[in-house]
Amino acid sequence: MASPAVKTPEAIVTLQDEHRYMNLLLGTLEEQVQASDLSTSADYFLVQDIVRYLHDYPDTVHHPTEDLLFDKLVRRKPDSEKDVARLRRDHDKLSENTAEILQLLNDAAEQPTPEAAAAVRLALDNFTGRLRRHMRFEESRMFPAAVQCLAKRDWRGIESRFNAVQDPLFGPAVDRDYRVLYEYFANRANSLSRSATRFGFLQLDSMIVGADAVESGIVDMIEMLQRHAESLAQESRETMRTAFNIRSPGAALAAPVRFAGFIGKTGIGIACDTADISIRTIKNVVRPLWNDSS
Repeated sequence: MASPAVKTPEAIVTLQDEHRYMNLLLGTLEEQVQASDLSTSADYFLVQDIVRYLHDYPDTVHHPTEDLLFDKLVRRKPDSEKDVARLRRDHDKLSENTAEILQLLNDAAEQPTPEAAAAVRLALDNFTGRLRRHMRFEESRMFPAAVQCLAKRDWRGIESRFNAVQDPLFGPAVDRDYRVLYEYFANRANSLSRSATRFGFLQLDSMIVGADAVESGIVDMIEMLQRHAESLAQESRETMRTAFNIRSPGAALAAPVRFAGFIGKTGIGIACDTADISIRTIKNVVRPLWNDSS
């Protein structure tokens, strides 16, 4: 008989979600820098918002939570200490990088020059490469090791951190400091959708070009919904078990509240995943058409 699948701890799900959000921001950062010559102060506004988020939230919540996870992992798996030390150094270096880049962006926005733009491009290129390598290592090596080694009481301590501070951009409510960035993503999705309508389905060759991209997008969407449905079913079963546990009335009363919060978070995750898949699919459909029309 096959052993039952291990439920991914909520802390790992959240950390992976945050990695996905950061990857989305890194891609947007690269697009903004490539699309602009960075010759005016306005060219830096969105870039500054992205880097400020990548400095503030990871420093405040994401990296400290990972550090707590790593502390517990070293206690359970001492041979992971070398990798943990490397990642801690990475966290410190990434914090320094974003602080330096923010100052660089502020200076460049005040005095936009070709030299300032070149310095910004180099700094951002180094930073995005470092952060992507860092996240890949965590997801391929450290997160799986933690899932295998840590106990339930370890995960409870880690997960409590996420309840203390809400994500100001991808959380339940968007902080006013990131309203412009949030609206950028909404407008971007609308613009890409209009482009697909205008160019994507009027000619037979366009339909053929876009067929693979659309099929891939549908598969991604189905897999994403299945993943969230499985997570929701698992959480529902756990809530029912806890709610009817007469030996722990406090936990029973708290279970429905916790489940409601889980549903809200799942809804946000589905919305973000749907937007990400939709934008990627539309771009894959539209890109060849833009190239043909240029």
